[in-house]
Amino acid sequence: MFKKIAQVLVVGLISGFLVALPAAAQSAQQAAPAGKAMASSEVKAKKAVPNDVIKAVQEALSKEGYKLKVDGLMGKQTRSALKSYQKKNGLKATGKTDEATLAKLNVK
Repeated sequence: MFKKIAQVLVVGLISGFLVALPAAAQSAQQAAPAGKAMASSEVKAKKAVPNDVIKAVQEALSKEGYKLKVDGLMGKQTRSALKSYQKKNGLKATGKTDEATLAKLNVK
């Protein structure tokens, strides 16, 4: 029975938190060529992809006086500027691009 449970879940330690990953991670490990198997705690990081909406938000915030790198990536500076803008404009300060914030910034 333990073997069956081990096949269903792969348990890893990520950032100090115990996380149960789906069996797909184990399947990917089994599908890897011999000698190239990933360790069960190894997770491939995905490269951030610029987003047109985030870029438009950054441009709108820049016009409002916030100094941001307009690259389409939601980083710490963008999230901080977004929270500040939301608070200043009576919106819920979440740092997320919700509908109310996009409307206020006139971003579609």
